[in-house]
Amino acid sequence: MSPRRKLPALALTGALALAAGSAATAGPGLAAADPSPSSYLPTRIIAGPSFPAISAWGIAHNPVSDEILVGDYLTSQVRRYTRDGRYLGDLVNPGDSIAGVASALAVDPRDGAIYLALTGSGRVYDVAKYDKSGVFMYGLDIPFETTWLTVDKNGFLWVPSAFRGGRVTRYRIDDAARSATAVLTIAKKGDGPGRFGMLTGIATDAANNAYIVDTGHDVVHVYSPKGVWKFDFGDGVLSSDIRGIAIEPGTGNVFVAQSGLGTIEGFDKTGKHLRTFAGPGTGPGKFGDGARQITITPDGQLYAADYGLQRIQQFTTAGAFVRLFPDPPMPMGKGGLAQARGLAIDPTNASLVTVDAWGQQLQRFGADGTLLDVQGRRGSTAPEGMNYPKGVTVDTRGTTWVANYEGAPYLVGYSADFDSVVRVIKTPRFINDVEYNADGYLYAVERHPGALRVYDPATGKQVRSWTSTVGWLRGVAVDAESHNVWLTSDTKNEMYVLSPSGTIIKTIPLTGLGWGIAIRRDSVYVANTTANTVQVFDKKTYAARGTIATKGARFGQVNTPSGVALDSSDNLYVMDMMNGRVDVFAPTAPPAAESVPPSMSVFSGSGVVDGQVRVGGYVSDASGIATIGVQVQDTVTGKYFNGLLGTWVAAPYVNAGIYWGSDSASAWRYTLPATLPGREYAVAAVATDRRGNTSATVAKTVVVPLTS
Repeated sequence: MSPRRKLPALALTGALALAAGSAATAGPGLAAADPSPSSYLPTRIIAGPSFPAISAWGIAHNPVSDEILVGDYLTSQVRRYTRDGRYLGDLVNPGDSIAGVASALAVDPRDGAIYLALTGSGRVYDVAKYDKSGVFMYGLDIPFETTWLTVDKNGFLWVPSAFRGGRVTRYRIDDAARSATAVLTIAKKGDGPGRFGMLTGIATDAANNAYIVDTGHDVVHVYSPKGVWKFDFGDGVLSSDIRGIAIEPGTGNVFVAQSGLGTIEGFDKTGKHLRTFAGPGTGPGKFGDGARQITITPDGQLYAADYGLQRIQQFTTAGAFVRLFPDPPMPMGKGGLAQARGLAIDPTNASLVTVDAWGQQLQRFGADGTLLDVQGRRGSTAPEGMNYPKGVTVDTRGTTWVANYEGAPYLVGYSADFDSVVRVIKTPRFINDVEYNADGYLYAVERHPGALRVYDPATGKQVRSWTSTVGWLRGVAVDAESHNVWLTSDTKNEMYVLSPSGTIIKTIPLTGLGWGIAIRRDSVYVANTTANTVQVFDKKTYAARGTIATKGARFGQVNTPSGVALDSSDNLYVMDMMNGRVDVFAPTAPPAAESVPPSMSVFSGSGVVDGQVRVGGYVSDASGIATIGVQVQDTVTGKYFNGLLGTWVAAPYVNAGIYWGSDSASAWRYTLPATLPGREYAVAAVATDRRGNTSATVAKTVVVPLTS
């Protein structure tokens, strides 16, 4: 995936020329009074949900099935590949999805049973177990955070307590009872030989010795099956965010992913350093943000999960690059959003700028929905690197400031064309939101433990700060007139008004947890993520003025709204996170009643592009386009692609397509990333207008050829 993509036009054939800019924002001048919330109606959708084919994080070789299993960190699916990189399908889960975030994988070498570590607040259990064919069996509850795991040759499950806890536990698994019983605990938190800091990987050898990666101390600890410390190694070689570990069958050589440097480090079984290979970069044999988990086959082939570049890489254990797959990578659909939180209106040209935490990118859209520019990939170094960005703002010079939630590259200011970095401001981790104010400063919210930090964009220096007295924080907006700061809470159904001197002058109750805030004239607009609406308040009296939108996935509905922004024509832009789109509302009259359905067509150039099915065309309707729905069926299996889950399901499912252009005449497109070679896909699409009229279905059959 190229990290830098300037897109003058967004069309499958490149023949479509749509002017971006002011058409959709043109309208009456500044109103004398703020519009009533009840006057806001949905007018269009910008972008749409999308995921890459694979965001590789966990990886394991199954010696029984001889498959490579790869955990997709974004969709929480586990993909199955042949050893030469052919996609075979996914693990089978109840409800077609995995609750939580898919992390490390391990396989029982005796019977091929698969274990998947789960993290995140949405998980139902900590470890999911599957049979050798990938069918879900049951879930296990494991104390402490479970991110990494391994299974030894006797079938015992080893789990380090991940980033905290300072312990490693060995479990006996009982399939009949569906339980995990601790039979050994190694609790060695602290400093010194054999002592645990931050644990980020584990593997066992043929003798069931445990090799434990400790990125807190930059070493690997070796313990016997009985929990006796044997030795440490890697000191002086391992130094930067070490992650996955794998042991080569036969030789006992040990390989460690040094993610901070993008290298793979090889050691013999005594801990003697043998070799370094790979390195930072985007080409074959290089890692965009370092490998995550790694695995080794019996014939000495090492497979590494290249999360940053959305691919898997294969090397020999001697360090020679073999292949990468998918090749070429199958990225998100252009203009797609994976888990976007922040948005902003550029005051210099009225374009819309979004940041996507899971997509790890910054995108610029014209007011008509045209995708104009894309920047970013996973990484810790600007300009390409992004680290789960959640906040964005644009200053009066057109500099776009992106707040990276997980730290480096911190708060980055991009030039108006995204081509260069104006400044990098080092901030604490967990910057959740950022806003540029008319006083010339950047206001950044540190989510936890909770603080407001104010920076001078010209120098990068922090000019003042406020430590929260109300707990964790979420969003920020600054009143250009009074310079009062409005803040939302991460844990309470409240919003706070902070004076420039740092005193809370008002606590305002909300109907749920707030996120983004936007202020225009005398009104304050707050995205309510749990009540699934936008609440509007009077900024002077603090009185509630009403709400905009309701919960759902239909046109005009929202699901977990996050960022909000208004343009000079009072159009309201809402980042609709769970629906993967930006909803645009305007104070306008409803479209005139009519019953004429939209007219829809398919591009003759629709088909397979870089291994992905891409279908699109044109659509028009006098009352305005509301939604594009696209259904994709694998004609061999009869299953349908569910883009929000990132997998194939039995029941028919309609995905959201992306459209751009004027309200009445647009181009549309849908990209299917997760394709199987040698398959035929039946694509059917319909358009709905703002009056609810539905077009006739247009169809296209696409055949993906077999690859070598």
